[in-house]
Amino acid sequence: MLAERLGDDLRDLWTDEDTVEYQVDGARAHDVLATLRDDEDLAYFMLADAAAVDYGPGAHFEVVYHLFSWKHPGWLRIRARVDRDDPRIASITDLWEGAMFHEREMYDMMGIVFEGNRDLRRIYMSPDYRSFPQRRDFVLPDDAADSPAAGVNPLERPETWDLTRFRDAPGVTFPPSSERADAPGEAVEAGETMASKSRPR
Repeated sequence: MLAERLGDDLRDLWTDEDTVEYQVDGARAHDVLATLRDDEDLAYFMLADAAAVDYGPGAHFEVVYHLFSWKHPGWLRIRARVDRDDPRIASITDLWEGAMFHEREMYDMMGIVFEGNRDLRRIYMSPDYRSFPQRRDFVLPDDAADSPAAGVNPLERPETWDLTRFRDAPGVTFPPSSERADAPGEAVEAGETMASKSRPR
């Protein structure tokens, strides 16, 4: 049925016991997803998730959509290819308003621009951050230094760790065991300890 409705838009079929997967051209992704949602025989009404994949420097990105329909037994995964050099794809917030946060996350972490998203801005990193932390060519010391929002001492670089705050911090102390109500060997009166008496029953 999918092939009947969408024809040449769908490529590279893959399936297992509960998922059907197709790849589509990024330029056609919005139209394909609109058909999947609105066709009464398909009725993929629920967008469960959307996420981006980076296949590495010199390769491409993909935006991956997971859809569900009561009319079909398995999940549907649509993989839309996005050009790495100009990572743009149409927003689907007009189809699913909940895609807003998925698209903002992909924009923030991968730098993919969702054209038509009315509020496309960073969701985790600060607005002045200029790198994309989930890209496979992201190098923290160099890329983080590109933005004052990245901080001065990234924890991923052990040589920058300041451990003096742990050395100088006051230690946790306990009273001598003779003063502790729960200390081993304490006197027990009528089968109860002071600790037992302190807890409501």
